[in-house]
Amino acid sequence: MVLRLVLGVEVVVVVCAYAPHVGLRDQEKMEFWDCLNGVVRAVSREETIFVGGDFNGHIGKDGDGFQIVYGGFGFGDRNEPGRDLLDFAVAHDLGILNSFFRKRDSNLITFTSGGRNTQIDYLLMRQHDRRRWRDYKVIPGETATAQHHLLVADVVLREKVSRMERKGRSRIRWGNLKGTNITMFKEKVISTTASYLVGDANQMWEDMAASITQVAKETLGVTTSRTNGNKESWWWNEDVQSKIKDKQQSLRDLLRCTNKGERWRLREKYKNDRREAKKAVTEAKNTTYRRMYARLETKEGEHDMFKIAKARERRRQDLGVVKYIKGEDGRVLIKEQDIKQRWQNYFNSLFNGRQTNQRETDNHAAQRQQRNNSYCRGITQGEVRRALRKMGRAKAVGLDNIPIEAWK
Repeated sequence: MVLRLVLGVEVVVVVCAYAPHVGLRDQEKMEFWDCLNGVVRAVSREETIFVGGDFNGHIGKDGDGFQIVYGGFGFGDRNEPGRDLLDFAVAHDLGILNSFFRKRDSNLITFTSGGRNTQIDYLLMRQHDRRRWRDYKVIPGETATAQHHLLVADVVLREKVSRMERKGRSRIRWGNLKGTNITMFKEKVISTTASYLVGDANQMWEDMAASITQVAKETLGVTTSRTNGNKESWWWNEDVQSKIKDKQQSLRDLLRCTNKGERWRLREKYKNDRREAKKAVTEAKNTTYRRMYARLETKEGEHDMFKIAKARERRRQDLGVVKYIKGEDGRVLIKEQDIKQRWQNYFNSLFNGRQTNQRETDNHAAQRQQRNNSYCRGITQGEVRRALRKMGRAKAVGLDNIPIEAWK
């Protein structure tokens, strides 16, 4: 089973595997490893991968020949399935987390049955992600099943998760075109476009459009992003900014302090500053919302009501929330340029490849014959009778509207 997660700007692929047990044939074991090799090879190097599951093998305490993927801390003796797991890790440059942390035997045993304790469940990650590994252990008191113990691994996915950059553009405040601004805008447009009414029609239109746009920017103003794209900070004021700075400074002082007594005082100061910052934010939001609600009830606030409704409608649209998409090779694309390129290729093949697809689908009779040649086991009379017996009396009718129970 493969699960892909998009966390910020990082794609995490989780692979859950269950290897055949010792008593099965070698052919089935080879099919499992071939399938798992194909799954791992399909994961791009840009994606973070976790491989975990029950591999029904023992890697043992000795790491002879596998020091690259084996950390030196294991349990029990190595067997042949354990060697297959180590070979698989070497082939894909994966490290076995179970062996890279020194633990007691109780925190290494993953399977208990009939008084025997073994280690057959493992977690693997790529070697170049080793700096992200923090800890690993087995919790003896918790059982995922009746015999298997719960494995826990602490992994840092990203120290600093950066938000996806949103390229914004300034917009003209056409909502300010009212009152005295209408007369001022009209006079400026007439005075600036009078000289453009001669010459080529296309050039006249371009010059006039540029002039109107420039006049609108000077008269009505343009939107500016003072909050660095933060939609929820429109209620920001100087009091909130001051309280937030005090809280941040208290936190920095607390982290830098090494004296135990002074650290306790700084911790109390940080809690108090944090409480004051939350209070200031709440008061600023409440004040701003009260002003907005009071304005919406006036005649001038009707325009704002339509703006809010349009903004909510845009957020509900699917295209407005597309942050990632699957590429042709199965990889998850999260960069804006890659997503645009994927849509371009898709529509190019959709519209330009129609003639090729038409030629391929001309012989409909041959296609139907090919589908009919596929094997499908017939339904026996015994299966039909057993299904009818399980049905309630007089609950189903045939084509003649007579209950099945009447003619069974």
